[in-house]
Amino acid sequence: MAYPGKWLKVNGTTIPGLKEYKLTYAKLWKNAERNMNGDVSANLIGIFPKIELLFRDGLTEDEIAGISNLLNIAYFTAEFYNPKVKGASSAQYYASDFSVEVLERQRGLFKGFNVNLVPVSRDTSTGALPPDQPTVTYDDGEKESF
Repeated sequence: MAYPGKWLKVNGTTIPGLKEYKLTYAKLWKNAERNMNGDVSANLIGIFPKIELLFRDGLTEDEIAGISNLLNIAYFTAEFYNPKVKGASSAQYYASDFSVEVLERQRGLFKGFNVNLVPVSRDTSTGALPPDQPTVTYDDGEKESF
């Protein structure tokens, strides 16, 4: 069954003009090294779900203003579709730099652009995972199964 909700909201507002939505489960490690046999030893700090957005061409002045006002604050709450839980997740994010470029000056249209939403904290959502998956212990003692 397809997800019936909105794919992305920032501070409760649906983001208009999305062409592509990509969720990357970025792993952050510390003390990572390999021994002479090629085996890795590392501590997983966490998995940080980065949201990569691509906006369509032809965004209006009002759409650009709305998107810019939402993304140009230090931190915001993003509610996004998370396939891991087959539904919505919510977390604190900040936006990477992005450029806005005019497409048609007379009609007030703008070119599409991309921006990344970067999580402030690691993912704490839980999904329905098989019980035989390995367990990771984080630096703060929390355990998570994968």
